[in-house]
Amino acid sequence: MTVRWALLGPGRHAGRSVVPQLKQAADTELAAIVSRDRVRGEAFAQTHGVHKVYGSVEEVLRARDIDAIYDATPDGLHAQHAIAAAEAGKHALIEKPLALSVAEAAQAIAASRRHGVKLGVVFNQRHEAVHQEARRMVLAGAIGDVKLVHVQIALRTAISRGSAGAPVTWRTDPKFRAGGIVVSIGDHAYDTLAYLVGQEIVSVATLTDATRTNPPNERVASMLLKLSGGAIGYAVASFVTPFARRPFEIHSTTGTIIIENSYTYLTGAGDDPTPTLTLVNEAGSTVRRFPPTDSFRLEIEQFNRAIAGQGEPMTPPEEGLRALAIGEALYTAVKSGQTHKVADFLPSVGAA
Repeated sequence: MTVRWALLGPGRHAGRSVVPQLKQAADTELAAIVSRDRVRGEAFAQTHGVHKVYGSVEEVLRARDIDAIYDATPDGLHAQHAIAAAEAGKHALIEKPLALSVAEAAQAIAASRRHGVKLGVVFNQRHEAVHQEARRMVLAGAIGDVKLVHVQIALRTAISRGSAGAPVTWRTDPKFRAGGIVVSIGDHAYDTLAYLVGQEIVSVATLTDATRTNPPNERVASMLLKLSGGAIGYAVASFVTPFARRPFEIHSTTGTIIIENSYTYLTGAGDDPTPTLTLVNEAGSTVRRFPPTDSFRLEIEQFNRAIAGQGEPMTPPEEGLRALAIGEALYTAVKSGQTHKVADFLPSVGAA
């Protein structure tokens, strides 16, 4: 079964990271590009060898030769696109975040359930081979009981931002993005952290450098996370420290795992960009090297299988909803200076 995809949002990220891998995915056809700017859409389509261009989401959702949409548009459009796709009987794979708020996300999930379509959220870093191996080792008990997990992600684009902060784009507009670094890349940090150790984030506290609260404009965020298995997580994200290369660290009772050079398409890499996993225990230290992973391709192939009734998306929408609840708990913690439970921000999601 070949799944016929339409790409929404033909921007730099899609052209650089998503489309090349989507076109290599098994059982996949990139059948159309959707752009309100027809000239831009046609130029993108020509560059990537796509023969059909639609000028609106409404138009592509009426097309009988499209099965699924890949949504790489600004965050504030994600929920409405997911709902419209569900109502049109189309499956939707949405770049994170699923929505601007948990309320919007709950509406999108309810629509997908009501219309019997698949909805997924792109947290592609879960597919990284080095991340998969670390998770396997942790869940197998190879390093004992996890006690402390650390991750730091710094966007390499910070070099061009300078001390004045981010340029004025849709990313700084509260109608299209709910905040600063916490929802720009911080959610990748805490999502992958929790995924690696197989535990849920249950409560949070945080500090940021924000100078406004509505909308928050933080460029650096430090997030303290209590996990369901008792571990403590510490996630840091930044727009303004482009040379920060600190890896993932998973510290447990009988060993430590250190991951280097994952997230390189976002953060850049060291002199040797090869992903590595270092295991440290009483026997000493061993280093394993991993090939780069086509994480977007694997995300799309797993979503194709979900459409065919073979399992679920790597990140089901309920986990996208939880990621948003964690974000809202973090922002509330910034304002209150207190710890907040994630469960307090999770709405119930009905079938209608």
